[in-house]
Amino acid sequence: MEDKIKLLEEIKELFDRQNLKEFEISKELLEYLEIEDLRNLKRKILSSLSNLDDEQKEWLKGFIKD
Repeated sequence: MEDKIKLLEEIKELFDRQNLKEFEISKELLEYLEIEDLRNLKRKILSSLSNLDDEQKEWLKGFIKD
């Protein structure tokens, strides 16, 4: 459950930080998704952010696991 909470927080932060119209979903509804669905959503968000400035790239590195 702790992993899901952390993942929810990360996705919500990505939503707040970026203008993600292609991922329009209510933040409140995210809580009802399964953990694997959340992981896939996060991966899709991160992969869609290919045109970023250096500051944004540095910030996003904190979400990528080695």
